[in-house]
Amino acid sequence: MNFVRRHLPEWVALATAAAGVLLACFAGIGSLVADNLLVPVTVAEAAGGSYDLVGPAETTLRIAAPTAAERLWAFAPSLVQAVQAAVVGLLLFRVARTLRTGDPFAPVNAVRVLVCAVVVLAGGLLASALRALGHRAVVEGAAGASPGTPPLEPVVDLPVVAMVLGIGLAAAGGFLRRGAVLREDVRGLV
Repeated sequence: MNFVRRHLPEWVALATAAAGVLLACFAGIGSLVADNLLVPVTVAEAAGGSYDLVGPAETTLRIAAPTAAERLWAFAPSLVQAVQAAVVGLLLFRVARTLRTGDPFAPVNAVRVLVCAVVVLAGGLLASALRALGHRAVVEGAAGASPGTPPLEPVVDLPVVAMVLGIGLAAAGGFLRRGAVLREDVRGLV
């Protein structure tokens, strides 16, 4: 039982990283093998022969037979998220390993958690940018293929979850850094 208690944080970190990588890969593979692609778009005001669109409306553009390039654009954000999950998971595994030795405020842990914060922020922004570029390419291809349709704009989502997690990890890294400095200040006094 003592063995399990000592190694549990390491196993949790590895299992979480593996689950994140697998989920991102499944999402990416799903976009590669799907029969069609769905892209959220905004339709501006438009008027046609027998219809009027008033105000911007959000809808979904379905690409029935996506090309290989469109599939790769849909797959790229999932690949970025899989790499991000693997890197963050391995860094957190190394942080969890120091818990077993009883030294959670090692200076290297603060650096590892700060690197996790940078990876989460950069990975979230990169995945969001790739998704936006991919959606734009798909929408422009669809607009060129069917002239006369109202102008479409892809919906761009900001990576709010990645930003909040990145800021939280940066704060935790700052706390660990201050704890490491405090540990060095009181070494020998206790």
